[in-house]
Amino acid sequence: MIRKLKIEDRQKIEDILRDTNNFNDVEISVAMELIDVYLKDNNQKDYEIFVDEEPYGFINGYVCIGPRPLTKSTYDLYWIAVNPSVQSKGIGSKLVKYIEDYIRNKDGNLILIETSGKPSYEKERKFYEKNNYKRVTEIKDFYDKGDDLIIYCKYLKVD
Repeated sequence: MIRKLKIEDRQKIEDILRDTNNFNDVEISVAMELIDVYLKDNNQKDYEIFVDEEPYGFINGYVCIGPRPLTKSTYDLYWIAVNPSVQSKGIGSKLVKYIEDYIRNKDGNLILIETSGKPSYEKERKFYEKNNYKRVTEIKDFYDKGDDLIIYCKYLKVD
């Protein structure tokens, strides 16, 4: 079941982020900062966070999205992470499909994803491409020397 994030999910999400062994401490801190903004401020409109939960409370994964500032129908997919114990079982694709439908229902049209070009992110980039996101640009040495910014996008409505 996919549902909105609750306060009791916070530690489970942090554990997932750590258990993937793909995010460093600074990245995890940023992810948790977004989660805290979402959980502590009911009036904020920058982030929407959803979890995929089993009936007995096990969290399979989560996704964080938000409207891109100064746009009318563009959203960012900020974070997506799947519990390593259930990776490669369609959970990530299920979360992506859910947010695409959710954004489409809010009259959103475009989703942007920014990710690292490091070799350790190859699996994530293949995941985005498998879910029909198009690689639209690459900025060399964006995050650090040898760590490029890769941007993917997907249009939800075809005119």
